[in-house]
Amino acid sequence: MIILYVIVAISILLNIVLAIKVYQLQQELNKIKRATMLTKEEVEKLNERLRKLKLGG
Repeated sequence: MIILYVIVAISILLNIVLAIKVYQLQQELNKIKRATMLTKEEVEKLNERLRKLKLGG
């Protein structure tokens, strides 16, 4: 019976650790998303360069 309690306790502990890790990874992903987002002006500049390349080529 005591083994069951130990297994349950370990399981709960692992779930808590995994939840913390998932939260950390989610925060890191959000930072990466913010760092790689382009502003509207940047997108317009890139589109303009593409149009020029298409017209020139």
